Amino acid sequence: MEYNGDLGHDELMDATLQWLLEGDPAIRWQAERDLADLPEPIWHRSRMHVSQDGWGRDLLERQDPEGTWADGLYTPKWTSTTYTMMLLRRL
Repeated sequence: MEYNGDLGHDELMDATLQWLLEGDPAIRWQAERDLADLPEPIWHRSRMHVSQDGWGRDLLERQDPEGTWADGLYTPKWTSTTYTMMLLRRL
């Protein structure tokens, strides 16, 4: 989204919310819940897509056959199982 200075505050907020709602499921469900204040059945349905689409799916596909990430529980830092699980929890 490009802001050219022509939008008022409310229009900019509406455009920003629309942009978030069109994004990755990991962002969409949180925008539906926290920003759009939509009912739980709606954002819960969107949240169910996190493991099937987008960032959540990408992270899950990187899991090793043994069930870990990057061949380690705590190292290598940022890509190991511990850090990947922390990131998945936030999605």
